[in-house]
Amino acid sequence: MQKLAKLLFVLSIFVGFNNANAQTEGEELQPNILFIIADDLRMNIGCYGDKLVVTPNLDRFCKQSMQFNRSYVQFPSCNASRASMLTGMRPDSIKVWKLNQNFRKINPDIITLPQYFKQHGYHTESIGKVLHNYNKIQDNDKSWSVPARFDQENHFRDYALESNNWQGKIRGTVTESVDVSDDSYVDGRITSDAVNTIRQLAKKDNPFFLAVGFMKPHAPFNPPKKYWDLYQSNDIQPLSSIQRVENAGAYNWFNYREIRTLKDVPKQGEVSAQLAQRMRHGYYAATSFFDANVGQLLNALKQYGLDKNTIVIVSSDHGYHLGENDHWTKVMVRELDAQVPLIIKVPEKNAGQTQAIVEYTDIFPTLIELANLPELEALDGQSFSQVFNDPNSKARQAALTQVSRPWPQGEIKKMAYSLRDERYRYTQWVNFENQEIISEELYDHFNDPAEQYNLMPQDVNQKTLQKFRILMKNNRE
Repeated sequence: MQKLAKLLFVLSIFVGFNNANAQTEGEELQPNILFIIADDLRMNIGCYGDKLVVTPNLDRFCKQSMQFNRSYVQFPSCNASRASMLTGMRPDSIKVWKLNQNFRKINPDIITLPQYFKQHGYHTESIGKVLHNYNKIQDNDKSWSVPARFDQENHFRDYALESNNWQGKIRGTVTESVDVSDDSYVDGRITSDAVNTIRQLAKKDNPFFLAVGFMKPHAPFNPPKKYWDLYQSNDIQPLSSIQRVENAGAYNWFNYREIRTLKDVPKQGEVSAQLAQRMRHGYYAATSFFDANVGQLLNALKQYGLDKNTIVIVSSDHGYHLGENDHWTKVMVRELDAQVPLIIKVPEKNAGQTQAIVEYTDIFPTLIELANLPELEALDGQSFSQVFNDPNSKARQAALTQVSRPWPQGEIKKMAYSLRDERYRYTQWVNFENQEIISEELYDHFNDPAEQYNLMPQDVNQKTLQKFRILMKNNRE
């Protein structure tokens, strides 16, 4: 009797083991997520048509991925853009417009993208600038399985030479070109940490969501010298006129204080041609530095056998002006600030390019669907996963971007809301208190891709204008 009991016990274990294996084999593996975020990266990547920039890793990645040619952020400033992207909500929905507003204090119960994956069994980590690195904005308790690392680094204290660094109340230089290793700057150290993290994650059984945020090409423009040496400074030119658009309202522009606080940039007035050229050179070199760091992450995925089951996203928090339109930095509802790269590799899905119009709010619901997680309805974003099956499919009719004035200090008086469809950019400037329209702008990208001529009021087609007024109302409701 005892022998029979032992035999039945052994059989039950064997059957149970085989059933467990059959269930595991029958289940579809959850994809890992590697979410890479650049800071202030506009569309100057080789695969996006910039023939001068040196970005071999990103260009190679583009060929393996879906390249979105019509992707837009919702507020071209670090904090508001990142908060919007990582919650799938527009700035007005989460009430985050300024640099010092903490999305979690304003919306204590809101669910972030990594938090949602964490709730569904993912191990989540953050390395570098993912949430904004200002005012100690963190979300370690809810979004991340382990505390974030390199998340509070300061752009303006990231120099190789102490003589160029912050001295007392005076910030450092706007550029630095020194023959040092990549790890002399925080982005190199972020990459080293991320590569080691990927190696460790490869040993884990549960899927991961790894967010890696780089500091570049944000000012100061100070990558190692070898990245400067990739360019001849005089070859780098503005992408459009450096003159201000005459028939657009003066509140479009503001004193780009962020870069003027650096000690070799004038506090007011024009930037000299020599300084402008040096800053453009530094920006391009910093972009190549970013490319090199991304390349190391992609190589690590392959080295540790994770590339076949990892969705990889390369993104930026917003675009950037390098003197075009008489402006430097960001926070304008113009194409150079609002349009951003978005490159997504999904295992066993189509690679190619798409003209589908998408917002960064749409990344959240798209990743949910691609990972086969339950739908989260309380989002402003909408999934564009259909594009990976058919690059010619449509997504949004238009993408919405906004900025506030004054910027960056003071109570908001005006807000600009700007829609970009396949042909036009339409902008409304409104009184923030009562929402009355102050002025309108309309740019025809078929004939004016640099947005140098506002069709309002004398050259506007009334039917087109009425269409956009209705579309704006529907988008803001």
